[in-house]
Amino acid sequence: MGRNIKAYGIALYKIENKKVKLLLCKSVKSQNRWGFLKGVQLGKESAKQCAKREFFEESSLDVKIEDFEEYFEQKNKQKDIGIWLVNAKNVKNLQKYFFEDKLNNNYLSWENSKVKFFDIEELPSFKKKQKELILKVKDFLKSKNQFH
Repeated sequence: MGRNIKAYGIALYKIENKKVKLLLCKSVKSQNRWGFLKGVQLGKESAKQCAKREFFEESSLDVKIEDFEEYFEQKNKQKDIGIWLVNAKNVKNLQKYFFEDKLNNNYLSWENSKVKFFDIEELPSFKKKQKELILKVKDFLKSKNQFH
């Protein structure tokens, strides 16, 4: 990843009734485009530390670095984005943060207007800088789910 700005985050997924769902956010600046919960790497923090911190800042959900699974990235002109998969079953008390797959407003960061789980077969419009990324993640999760 050259000299571009680097942003890292987490694709939290859950498997319910043989369906795979991904947690996505819509920023307050975005009209109708969604993306992964992520942010820019600071100072000397590692890529994984950045992903963990940003995910917590945007969702109040604490994930452990040892629960990070596969890594995906998309290189862009100004900002390179890296995302790790994390299985929602590894997040303690997950249900207390959500109502019908939507993150309760009191856990939302000021940066996002909404954070919610989407079925990977019914994903919303995606931000350009993450379009390739979502396809890679979706394809991987679809193939992974066939073996559950």
